[in-house]
Amino acid sequence: MAAEEKESMYHCLDIRMKEYTKDSPILLIGEKVLDIGVLVSGQAVVVSENIEGQRNVIAFISPGDLFAEVYALSGKPSGVAVYAQTKVEVAFIDARKATTVCQSACPHHKQLIWNLMQIVSTKNVALNDKIQCLGQRGIREKVSVFLALKHNQYRNDMFDIHMNRQEMADYLCVDRSALSAVLSKMKEEGIIDYHKSTFSLKIKDRL
Repeated sequence: MAAEEKESMYHCLDIRMKEYTKDSPILLIGEKVLDIGVLVSGQAVVVSENIEGQRNVIAFISPGDLFAEVYALSGKPSGVAVYAQTKVEVAFIDARKATTVCQSACPHHKQLIWNLMQIVSTKNVALNDKIQCLGQRGIREKVSVFLALKHNQYRNDMFDIHMNRQEMADYLCVDRSALSAVLSKMKEEGIIDYHKSTFSLKIKDRL
C-alpha cells in the first residue's frame, strides 16, 4: 500500500498503537482476542505454557508480522502468549472492521482483506507442513519428511533450510544431539549431503 493509503486506513479502521517494554506480555493465554496484532517495531515471541509455567517457543515475530489473527477471527480465547523480547510497538486492528468492507468501499481496505487472507493461508500451509513432520514416529522419518517438503518448496538441487541445528531440533521437537547423529548417518549412507544449513538430496527420484 502507498503511504497515503496507509494513513487513510489508520482512520478508517481506528487502528490503535501501543508500546511494550522488554519482557512484558502483549497477549496472555486465555485472553479474549478482538484485535489482530501487527508488530511495527522490535522483536516478540509466541509461546505456549504448561500448568507448571514452562514455556515452549512457537514462533518469533519480526516487524510486519501478524499475531493472534486466528483467535481474533475465530472468536476463541488465545491459546498462546506473546511477549516482547525488546521494546516493541504494536498496531492493533479490530478484526471485524478489518474483514468488513467499509461504507466508502476504499480500495486499500479491500487490499487489506486480501493480504490478510494470503497471510492466514500461508501460515496454515506452514502449520500443515509441521504437522506432517511431527506426525512421524522416529527422528529419521521426521527429518526425511522435513527435507522432502523443503526440497519441494524451493525446487532446487541445493536448498537452505534457514535454521541452525538447534532451531531445526526445536522445530522437529527432537534432541539436538540425536538429530545430528541421524543427519550424519543419512549423509554416510549417501541419502543427503549438507554443509551447515544448506542441504541436497541424493535420492530425489524416490521422493
